[in-house]
Amino acid sequence: MNHLDAPNFFFHTNHPFRHRPAEWCPRERKWMQDGRLVRNVKTTNALVWPKDGRRGTTWGRFKDILQNKGPDMYLTINADKHDYMHNRPTRARWAGHTNLDDRGLENSWTFSARKHAPWAGKGVLGGRRPGLSYDFRTRKYHEEHRQTWTDAIWQPEPRTNKRNPYPEAVRNIYGEWFQNYDYVPQELGGPISNRRGKGWPGCHLEAMLR
Repeated sequence: MNHLDAPNFFFHTNHPFRHRPAEWCPRERKWMQDGRLVRNVKTTNALVWPKDGRRGTTWGRFKDILQNKGPDMYLTINADKHDYMHNRPTRARWAGHTNLDDRGLENSWTFSARKHAPWAGKGVLGGRRPGLSYDFRTRKYHEEHRQTWTDAIWQPEPRTNKRNPYPEAVRNIYGEWFQNYDYVPQELGGPISNRRGKGWPGCHLEAMLR
């Protein structure tokens, strides 16, 4: 079908354009969208609490509060109240490891915390001092050292083996990943059975579809 009953200012395309949320431009000090100034913006605020992959349940997050563990909470300022998910900090940003993974960092403008959330840097409500990065091993913010885990991939919640304190893969301060062999899929040379369940030789989706 190559014809559409629509006004002549419509044109055929294989990839329709979808608008990105409005973003704050610190150089112009204005909200911009698609390269154009957005007028009459009534900003909204939202608290965002990132997840590191462990203790993702409600009870688990409550225990994080009691034990002072897990990622910090962040305040997002949005041109539209539905944009808070887009404006949430990236994993590399909230963990403080943008030197290892800065994808999209140049397009992610941030507000001054000193101006919009002055309590954050004064130790009030759990504010921390600058220069600390998140350690996925201790699940706290520390000064980086050789034993720091800069990222980790945990088993999906709910964890089937709560006695296993180790994740499926970890990354060191040099950006090198180390994989737990037990969680490698069968088709990639992993074990037939592992902690997540029992398997049979060749019984994985890729082999069954051949």
